[in-house]
Amino acid sequence: MAWRERLHERRLRKPITAETIAALRDEFQRRRHEIPMPAELHEHPSKPEMTIKTKWLSFIVQFHEDIMKVDAEMTLAAKMLATRENRRLAIQFIDSVADDLNL
Repeated sequence: MAWRERLHERRLRKPITAETIAALRDEFQRRRHEIPMPAELHEHPSKPEMTIKTKWLSFIVQFHEDIMKVDAEMTLAAKMLATRENRRLAIQFIDSVADDLNL
């Protein structure tokens, strides 16, 4: 069983386009080494949504008209390790990527 929780919401500075999704894909590849475990990026085929998937944890990033929502889906082991500090570091990473892409 997986636990899902809202990790972060951020107001977008501009709408998400196909070019933005491509830039996010490129940024994931460029910064993949900053994720402390093997991770894959999956794109939803019909809506502006991306999932960063690892063995124990996934981040589901949903883009709406003017807001980005990030949910964390965790195994029991990941939930036990999801400290306040680990959540803060994940949010800091998300905001850093968004700032780099002016989202």
